[in-house]
Amino acid sequence: ESLANTIMKIVVFTYLLSTALAGNIVEELTAAGATTLVDLVVKAGLAETLAGPGPFTVVAPDNEAFAKLPADLLATLSGDVELLKKVLLFHVVPGMAVMRKDIGNNMIVPFPQQESLHIVNVYLKSKFYDGFVTVNGKLMKKYDITADNGVIHILSDVVYPFPSATITELVAGDERFSTLLAAVSAAGLADTLASEGPFTVFAPTNEAFAKIPKDALDGLLADTEALKKVLLRHVLPTALFKKGISWDTHSTAGGEEEDMIATQVFKGDVIKVVSSVGGTRKGARVVAADIIATNGVIHAIDTVI
Repeated sequence: ESLANTIMKIVVFTYLLSTALAGNIVEELTAAGATTLVDLVVKAGLAETLAGPGPFTVVAPDNEAFAKLPADLLATLSGDVELLKKVLLFHVVPGMAVMRKDIGNNMIVPFPQQESLHIVNVYLKSKFYDGFVTVNGKLMKKYDITADNGVIHILSDVVYPFPSATITELVAGDERFSTLLAAVSAAGLADTLASEGPFTVFAPTNEAFAKIPKDALDGLLADTEALKKVLLRHVLPTALFKKGISWDTHSTAGGEEEDMIATQVFKGDVIKVVSSVGGTRKGARVVAADIIATNGVIHAIDTVI
């Protein structure tokens, strides 16, 4: 028997053995080193559930992810078992084992108990690269740890808080965006930005609008079509979380070629977004990223583009 054949048999046998001997979700989480998560699962009384028949898909924050949480939030979670349970179950999709190959861009996973959802994205995918996955903007760093009752993917962060408001509701409830809200309402776009999406909105702050001379701004607010065109240039018809932003050009909801915008990423966590309309180039800097909605994500910017 050739050496190659023998090696092949050993490889196949080892593979069969490893799948046959996969433990349940809790055991595999422990083996993967996600011990903080396991401790919290036990504390919340969910260990039995996750050892049950499943299948489950678990997006599991690693120990570093929990260590990054603000101390007061960890204390709150430890003291409030119902909230802890809710947060942990926000990382578990029951009834299915979703492997990495089954994950597509802009997938929406509803969580009725939390009245919330996951927006799942695949970025930088090409013929030559599988890309990478984010869940509500949090990076999936390891895929496809199989258990006998499901599959585990390891995350770099805890997925919290639960998104519960639409983009329109977030803009309406945030005083940084009161001028934007007036503009969105004047342009008749409030319903659009409350619809399913997912969208990305590069949202100019009040300071951004204040850079426009008053006469010009009043004129723009009075001209519905022109206003609509400017605002739609700030909207992408896809969810682009901070982790997915790279040097790239994007078609916007404006639809015309001149409405395309470019994103740029620099050292020191600086992200810029640039438009070029009628030969005029305008650049803005992201001042707050990943304000997450149920229908997408908002990045606050310091200039109207």
